[in-house]
Amino acid sequence: MKLNPNVIERRIGWIFFIIWLFTFIFYFTWDGWIQEWRITGYEGENQHFDLDPFDFSVTTKNDGTYIYNSTNNLHNLIYICYFVFFMGWFGLLFDIEWAKQGTMGTVGISFIATLSTLNPSDHLYILQINYDIVHLSGIILGLFLFSRHRPSLKKITTGILLTSVFYILSRIIYEPWPYWEESANAYYSVNQINDVPFYFYGFEYSVVIALLYFINLTILLINTRIKNKKIWVFTPMIIYTITCILLFSLNLVHPPAVDLTTWTG
Repeated sequence: MKLNPNVIERRIGWIFFIIWLFTFIFYFTWDGWIQEWRITGYEGENQHFDLDPFDFSVTTKNDGTYIYNSTNNLHNLIYICYFVFFMGWFGLLFDIEWAKQGTMGTVGISFIATLSTLNPSDHLYILQINYDIVHLSGIILGLFLFSRHRPSLKKITTGILLTSVFYILSRIIYEPWPYWEESANAYYSVNQINDVPFYFYGFEYSVVIALLYFINLTILLINTRIKNKKIWVFTPMIIYTITCILLFSLNLVHPPAVDLTTWTG
């Protein structure tokens, strides 16, 4: 791969690659998770740095529901917003068109995730601060790309479809097998911000894919009528804000309650 010949895009790519690298190191070594921290604070057993990526622990109760005792260092890497962030710097640094368009096509996820995690008390937690960095970095990269390019419904497809891989992986890895049974309170739902209205072997994510295409089609139709590139960026900001307000008003954005215990293993 060759570096992007566009100096501005290449420099922005380098800056956000460095930020992404630091967040990767943090995600890979920090063993805490928000749900436990809300109960135990930094005194919880999981609130520490370690190099054990496989200390996930879950208990299945007699009624088939789950108690999450602990997660592991890898759970935050399987995160859709982190992938949105990756596509942004990767596309800018190496002039990869599908990655640039992928961030443009999926940045709405990071935008809505940001508006959905505004609880002031959570921002006392180091992991939530890292989430904020990931969300805002993806948004900045996406809006920068929107200021220079129109979205292409064909070119955004790769990025949009790849987000579904992260969704399904998070279900498989963080739910007891078979991962699709009675999973409304599984940990993946918190990691991916929100429960979905129904469960069907991972295909429920098709609702998100359809929504992303609808949003991007709306942005494209509006921006084709705007000649000034400098104001292209305002269209997605307005559309994402309206979408988020509608989702909240319909009670479709809500982190689920997870049955958990403090891990002592």
